[in-house]
Amino acid sequence: MRHRMRDESIPLFAPPLKIGEPLDNFSVGKVVRSEDPTYTPGDYVQGYFTFENYSVYPGSTTHAFKHCKKVPKLPGLPMSAFAGLLALPGKTAYQGWYLFAKEKAKTSKTLYISVAAGAVGTFLIEYVKTVHPYLKIIASAGTPAKIDLLKSIGVDVAFNYKETDTAKVLAEHGPIDIYWDNASGPTLDAALCNMSTFGLIIACGAISSYNEDQGAVKHFEKVFERSLSIHGFVMGIGDDARRALAEFDKEIPPLVQARNIKLREHRFQGLKSAEQALRSVHTGENFGKAVVIVDEEGGAA
Repeated sequence: MRHRMRDESIPLFAPPLKIGEPLDNFSVGKVVRSEDPTYTPGDYVQGYFTFENYSVYPGSTTHAFKHCKKVPKLPGLPMSAFAGLLALPGKTAYQGWYLFAKEKAKTSKTLYISVAAGAVGTFLIEYVKTVHPYLKIIASAGTPAKIDLLKSIGVDVAFNYKETDTAKVLAEHGPIDIYWDNASGPTLDAALCNMSTFGLIIACGAISSYNEDQGAVKHFEKVFERSLSIHGFVMGIGDDARRALAEFDKEIPPLVQARNIKLREHRFQGLKSAEQALRSVHTGENFGKAVVIVDEEGGAA
């Protein structure tokens, strides 16, 4: 959503928001009326819908993010999980790992994750702990409470990047075989200087530069000096992504139901709370996936 707050003339992977039109975003809803025989009233659907009490699909929006598919009720989980854990954050973490790190992890010892207490980071930590339990996980976040969270879910080395020198921590506990980058900027620089030869960097986000330009990288020479591989990606884009997400639908729901991967939500009630929800993500106030609850009807499965 933050990427979309820009002038329409600026090209970017995410479609711009249009002033005067409802926001749209990853959502889950209940079908109340359908002229498509694929869907019947009472079905639950996951997709890209407008921030309204009643959203019409496909409506007038035609951008590439637009989609809609039926989802099951999973015992013990609220349907909001399909707007968070089982949607963008979980699918982002899974796709990046499945496509780029799955094989590398078999011969690696150390993984570092920045901005690790967010919805993508916590999913990735718990998933990696399940499928690659031998990996040493280093993770950083920006508040004491979030450091406690990281420790509670099995992170081996958790540190507050606002109070600790990232480069020193990585030098002490590295070298880093795989770096999952949600930050870019100074954090990426620290990682570049502490990567192992033939190390892997997965570029998932760049939160340090979303509001101000802190994304410059000073030590790019480490890429060729240490024969590093860097992979960037956008969730759902490309044939490989679709293949990975088909595997997500098979592998992840059972792990969530078994609580190997836990649902963490910061629930904001009502459409009027959407501004507060978005702001919380960029100030560190949210604890878990920020989800705007438009209607609790049918909430818990």
